[in-house]
Amino acid sequence: MIYTDAAAAAAAFREQIDQARRILLLTHVNPDGDAVGSLLGAAHALRDSGKEPICLLASPAPSYSLILPGAEWLEVYRRGDALPAADLIWMLDTATPDRVGAISEEHGPALLAGPLLITDHHVTNDGGGMVNLIDPSAASTADLLFRLLGAMGQPVSPAAATCLLLGVTTDTQSFQTSSTTPQTLRTSAELLEAGADLRAVINAVYFSIPESTMRLSALALSGLRREGPLFWVTVSQAQLVATGATDEATDDTVQQLQRSAGMRICALFRERVDGTVKLSLRSVPGINVAAIAQTWGGGGHTQAAGATLPMSLAEAPDAVLPLLRAALAKAP
Repeated sequence: MIYTDAAAAAAAFREQIDQARRILLLTHVNPDGDAVGSLLGAAHALRDSGKEPICLLASPAPSYSLILPGAEWLEVYRRGDALPAADLIWMLDTATPDRVGAISEEHGPALLAGPLLITDHHVTNDGGGMVNLIDPSAASTADLLFRLLGAMGQPVSPAAATCLLLGVTTDTQSFQTSSTTPQTLRTSAELLEAGADLRAVINAVYFSIPESTMRLSALALSGLRREGPLFWVTVSQAQLVATGATDEATDDTVQQLQRSAGMRICALFRERVDGTVKLSLRSVPGINVAAIAQTWGGGGHTQAAGATLPMSLAEAPDAVLPLLRAALAKAP
C-alpha cells in the first residue's frame, strides 16, 4: 500500500511496528544528513516505545552527523556480513531497495521477503514496501517522519527532535531549497518546541568544516568549466589524497557550484577508488536532473540527484554533458 499523507499512513505503520520487537533500520548508500537524521530519529522513537532498533548503514555517516544523540548506535555493513535478524525492516530516505548498496546486493531477497516499511520523499520512489509513505512534496524525509510519528501518537523526545532537525536543516540547506514550504517551517518550529538542540546542529553543519574540505573545494573549483548556465568540475583521487579530504568533502564543492551567479545546471564528477565516478547534479526549478541521473540507475530529487557512472573520470563528462545541454535547451 502506498500512502502520500502521514495521517492516512499512521494506522498501517503503527500496526506493523506494534507486531515487531527487533526492527532493522536502513537508509541509502553514502548517507547524507537527512538519511542519518531520519534513521536515528526513528531509532529514538522506537526505543521510547520499547522496541529494539538496529541502525545499519551501507557506508559511513557524514562526520557532522556524528554529534547526534544515538550516533554510537550506527553500524556500518561490511561485505560478507550476515543480515541482522529482525521482525521488521524500515527503510528511510531510500528511493529503491537497491539504493542500500552492498546490503541489497548481498541480501536483496531477504529485504523484500519480510515485512518492509518505506518512508521517503524522493520523486523516483515507486513504493516497494508492504507499507509505503512517499511524499515528494516533503522537503525532507525527516519532516515527513516527524509528521508520521505525530499521527501515530508517538511522542518525540529532545534527542529524536535533534536528529530530525539536522535532517530538515541539511536537506533544505537551512531553508534555501525550492522544496521549502510553510509546512517545513512549521515542522522545524515544532521540533524546537520538542527540545531539539539547534545550536549543536548549526555548529556541526556550518561551523565545523575541516580544513581539508576547504582545500579540496579550492583545488576543485580552480578547474571550474563553464558553458553559459552550465557549470561543472571534476575531482580526482589524486586531489582527494593531496588535500587529505574525505569523499563527503565534495558536498561543499557542489554547494558552492550551485550558488554561482548564472548557474542553471551544474555537475560534479568525483573519481572513486574503484575507478568509477560519482555524479552529483543540481539545477534550478524547471530542470529535472533526477531524470538524467536515472540514465545510470541513479535518482534523487528533481533539482538534486546523483548516480554512479561505470566509466573513468576522463570519460564521464563526455557521457553526461550532452544530456545536460539537452535539458537546458528544453528548459523554459
